[in-house]
Amino acid sequence: MPVAAKQKEEHIKVKQFITDTKGQKMAAVIDIEELKRIETVLNLIPPSEAWLYKNKKSLESVQKGLKQAAKGNIRKLNLDEL
Repeated sequence: MPVAAKQKEEHIKVKQFITDTKGQKMAAVIDIEELKRIETVLNLIPPSEAWLYKNKKSLESVQKGLKQAAKGNIRKLNLDEL
């Protein structure tokens, strides 16, 4: 019976989870078509931006900044102060 592992708004269709002797999920079995779909999505992210998605703290910081900017909470950066 397929199981969906949810990560925010995207779903990965998992056929079966492989667990260790303590019941901890160690791996997932997915259909080859699902793998191709995931690879397609991952290939949409340019390598120059992929690091951001691997660094949770940085990603959260960027998302916070984008939300602040959308609300108009911005200020001019003085490059001489850096």
